[in-house]
Amino acid sequence: MSPIQDKLAAEEECRRTEEEDRWCKIALESLTDAQREKFAADPLDVLMIVRGFWGESDRRKAICDAIKMIADWRDKVGFYKFFDCHIQDDKNFHAWWPEKMYGHDKWGHFIQGVRAGEVDTDSLMTLSDEALESLQGQKMSAYQIYKHEWMMQNGSQRYKHTLCVDLTNMSMNMLRGKKRQVLQKIFHIGSTYYPESMWKIYLVNSPLIFRAIWAIIKPWLHPVTLSKIQIIGSAKEAIKKMNEEGIPIEAIPDWMGGKHPGVSTHDYISQIIERRRGFRVL
Repeated sequence: MSPIQDKLAAEEECRRTEEEDRWCKIALESLTDAQREKFAADPLDVLMIVRGFWGESDRRKAICDAIKMIADWRDKVGFYKFFDCHIQDDKNFHAWWPEKMYGHDKWGHFIQGVRAGEVDTDSLMTLSDEALESLQGQKMSAYQIYKHEWMMQNGSQRYKHTLCVDLTNMSMNMLRGKKRQVLQKIFHIGSTYYPESMWKIYLVNSPLIFRAIWAIIKPWLHPVTLSKIQIIGSAKEAIKKMNEEGIPIEAIPDWMGGKHPGVSTHDYISQIIERRRGFRVL
């Protein structure tokens, strides 16, 4: 086990320091009163932005620009109403881009899994940009809620998770024409509006063609995100690597040879919506 990972996990678990508290106040001051009130309701929301931009040369500008951009985006897509009801076309979106949530590593980071061969880019192209933003945003927000619930149950602060992508059957066809724009937009939403949420990214079962595909995708990603990516040739190699990095076989997706069947992200979103409806009735 890498002592670096233990150190990073300890830093993630560390509650807001006095210096970070000052930066959070600076960030909130750049928002409108209405935006500030919504952001301040979840202190971890602001802290993730502050920590996500700690290495920038002009930290004040980077943090203030980021939180303002995120706040404006939230206003545009109806972020704070994501779980009032199902968003139009959500069943189709999750059928065309199916994901599951699997187990946790030794620190509490859950595994988000997606299989490239199950992604239907032809159908995703039929969705408008506005629909894609709302649906992908709702999904990313559901993962944030999932992490919050884990924190409440376990008492440890965890706001990052691991992504595991099965590259089996991935082809250049997925990146032709408008399909490329669709994938780029989905990646952009996660990396831009949900900073500091990724722990590790495992790209598994990489085919020979992936070298050409990677050359296209790589420029879309932030350098910090790129540093967390591991491209692994086979599931067997991936399991060994994941075991070494604190992920037990019980937490690894069953399609890799692990023992976790996964929970449908769409089903989990439906649970959130139903719980909130019940809360409002009471």
